[in-house]
Amino acid sequence: MPPVDHGDATKTTSAPPSKRSIQTDSSASGDFQIPTAFDSALSNNFTTNCATFFKTMLQSETVTSCHPFSLILRTSNALFKASKSFIRITQTLEATCAANSTQCTVGMNHLATQLLTDDACKVDYDNNNPQVIQAYNGLVSYEPMYLASCLKDDEGDYCYANAVTNTTSEGVDAIPFYLPLGVPMTSGARTTCNSCLQDEMAIFSQFAANSTQPVSMTYSSAADAISMYCGTAFVNVTAAPLKGAASTSTVAFTPTISLFIMFFFVLSQ
Repeated sequence: MPPVDHGDATKTTSAPPSKRSIQTDSSASGDFQIPTAFDSALSNNFTTNCATFFKTMLQSETVTSCHPFSLILRTSNALFKASKSFIRITQTLEATCAANSTQCTVGMNHLATQLLTDDACKVDYDNNNPQVIQAYNGLVSYEPMYLASCLKDDEGDYCYANAVTNTTSEGVDAIPFYLPLGVPMTSGARTTCNSCLQDEMAIFSQFAANSTQPVSMTYSSAADAISMYCGTAFVNVTAAPLKGAASTSTVAFTPTISLFIMFFFVLSQ
């Protein structure tokens, strides 16, 4: 058994300017538009009904006004570029967190239900179309992702902004944010044992007890790994009693499609 590092969960400090992305200032010049989901060319591998649904969904007021972090995290090229700038990713998170989460949760769950109908993307979903799976998981996991993406440290900086721009940790601290989307924690990844990580995992544990949430498939293994190096009392290693998790009528489990390599490739550019 390796030594247990209990870490310091008392305070999450922002990364010093020298530790953040060197593009923090230079990339912040000019106009900036909040990243949107599926902003690159969509695959042609859709049924006609599903292609129509995607177009309607992406233009819907629910998606355009809620700026769902859950939907853009894995599907937006603009987000990867914004993540290289502390200012730009903060602006993105501000837009996400300004939304009415209660109304947006209802709207996202409604879209998720629609997606699984025969008139939309049921055939594509059943055939494990990757973009359809990403869309569904992004819709159904809106609430836990909203709560996690809006976490701030004691200095008032967004936890995700710190995690993704802190070059000291080389982006590893951002990995747990993918858990609600059904992306498992990368083997061997050691995230910083701070209050941001502890708060993220506390949120995710509340939703992991709901089998309709993709995080139900990823939480336990991540919690076990984190407890190994942050201490056994750092996170709940099992899902907490269910509290207000997003509801849908269909159980959805995500194929394991890791963006770990892509994530670091973009940061290195």
